[in-house]
Amino acid sequence: MKMQTSKYMLGTASVLALLASSTITPANAQASTATAGIYAGGSTLASEAFRQIFDCYMGGIVGSGTTYPDGFAFNAGFPAPGKLPTTCTLVSLPVQGMYAGVGSGNGVRGFITNNPQQWYNGTVTPNASANILINTPLPANQPAMIDLANPRSPATKFGSYPYPRVDIGLSDSPLGSTLAALTTSSVSFNPTQSWTTTGGALTQITLNSTSTASVAYSTTAFGNPIQIPAFEVNVAIGVNTSSMTVYSAVAGTGATPGTQANQGAAIQLSTAQMCAIFTGLVTDWNDITIGKIPYLNNTGGQVLAAFDYTNIDNTGTAQRYSSSSLPIKVVYRGDGSGTSFILTNYLKTVCPLLDSTGAFGYQSIFNTTTLPSTSFANLIARVAAVRGAGGWNNTTATNAWISAQGSGGVASAISTDSSKAGRIGYVSADFTQPYTSTVAGVTAPQSAALQNEQLRGAATYVPSHGVAPATQPASLTFIAPTPDGAAAAWGDTRLKTPSTTWTWNDYNIYANVFGTVTQSGVTVTGLPVLPLTNKLNAYPLSGTTFLDLYSCYNVQADANRVTNLVNFLTTYVAGADSTDPNFDPDVSAVIENAGFHAVPASYAKNIKSQYWGTRTTAIAAAAATQANGCLNVANGASGGAK
Repeated sequence: MKMQTSKYMLGTASVLALLASSTITPANAQASTATAGIYAGGSTLASEAFRQIFDCYMGGIVGSGTTYPDGFAFNAGFPAPGKLPTTCTLVSLPVQGMYAGVGSGNGVRGFITNNPQQWYNGTVTPNASANILINTPLPANQPAMIDLANPRSPATKFGSYPYPRVDIGLSDSPLGSTLAALTTSSVSFNPTQSWTTTGGALTQITLNSTSTASVAYSTTAFGNPIQIPAFEVNVAIGVNTSSMTVYSAVAGTGATPGTQANQGAAIQLSTAQMCAIFTGLVTDWNDITIGKIPYLNNTGGQVLAAFDYTNIDNTGTAQRYSSSSLPIKVVYRGDGSGTSFILTNYLKTVCPLLDSTGAFGYQSIFNTTTLPSTSFANLIARVAAVRGAGGWNNTTATNAWISAQGSGGVASAISTDSSKAGRIGYVSADFTQPYTSTVAGVTAPQSAALQNEQLRGAATYVPSHGVAPATQPASLTFIAPTPDGAAAAWGDTRLKTPSTTWTWNDYNIYANVFGTVTQSGVTVTGLPVLPLTNKLNAYPLSGTTFLDLYSCYNVQADANRVTNLVNFLTTYVAGADSTDPNFDPDVSAVIENAGFHAVPASYAKNIKSQYWGTRTTAIAAAAATQANGCLNVANGASGGAK
């Protein structure tokens, strides 16, 4: 990105030195030449987007031409899947961001423990009786977690994994609301480093037999925690409709991701259908049982319908999605996932409202403190418990559901391949069409457009439809997972206004709840705002990815660590505020090309005021004389996050 200067960034001498060492690069620049690093890990929802953001910031591509390729390229055809703006390469900064997609749960685990070995992929459980060999739990290979094209010396800088330190943890689910709640498990491995290097990856490593340790976040070591939203995200509902008859699909002719003409919406699903699918009430796409599922009309009255009630043909008649049995197979995240948190938060909020008497099991399934959760297994347990009794006669509703690791695993398990017809799952928008074309070597899935509360209030219960599947309409009725859809949801005025008195917990967008409110005949008092927003064109499965940061960083091994980190964050956050002197339009352009949207400018202004300023929560480097975020941190110059 273009070089920026402000009082919050490098001093004049440092700027001149950086400019002198920078390389002006051509528009087709690919390989990174960076010398300094920022190390981040966690959310796979945000992984593709942050790989692109880091590439644009340094004006280079990680892993170009190696066995761990980045997969992106600076191209004049931007915006389009896999392409980055050529303007990113005007100045090549010697600072490279490294990103490990290990899931939100492990992202938080590494952050709380300040231990990069906790950024492992999947779930591991020690065997108390003996050390055991496990397959090396490397992060998902999309995006690349190391840079073999620019490993630097020593190779632990960019060419090996685990990373040498933790700078930023990323999670789509929030940190605990109190310091006492900021605890996590920690496991140990042998070796602790070099699971993969320039020489290749280890097939197996040893998981030590010590029992899982409980570790608490230490304010005396790291200062107060910082949790800020990175961007507004959409959780897309990926669907494989390859052998289905869908009258509400929108093919479109547009070439630009996120445009109305090409949303990637292969199907349009109502709130009622979402609840029926993800609670196991309906398990087959050809189900046309009359009165099978409930929905609400615009006055809050319950209406019963067949599952196919939104699949209207040109005569106005509902048609089953499949002429023969086609099981609905939900593909879900088997690892700790903030995407699971966003989905289960949505379901827990909206589904019980459709089932005031409990006749359809929604009240029983979601009447639990175990949801919302980063573990989708908690929802499966509730569905299994409830669907085993009552009038459903269905004790195996979730048996056909499929577990996958990471966003890439879910997307590739759905795909568009005919052998996987009928599969449905949840994944970040950037792992679906039109924001990407392939995932893990297969065609990326298309997504669904969803009904929101504004549409219900307007008495829009079924989507628009074409005269035949081959001639689809160019416009949607329901809302697709687009950048504008997320921005509309975040524009709900019933969300809290940022304040410089906020703590990390105040930035938890999911904790924004309604006061005493009734909308379109439904009492929503105390419920989360985002899933029930009635803003026009708001996508109801919106949320955020949080950047989890320390307020005190150790700089003994890298004197420029805090300078590099704050400079990146300054430029990145300013990308949401066109009035900021550090504003770079490439930031929001890259974010939107991934299907997301920058946070509101009010958030950007507040974050800058809180954390790049002089308050005691501001990010700082440990020093003999402590200041800002390092106040009360132990050990003076040797304190701070390692």
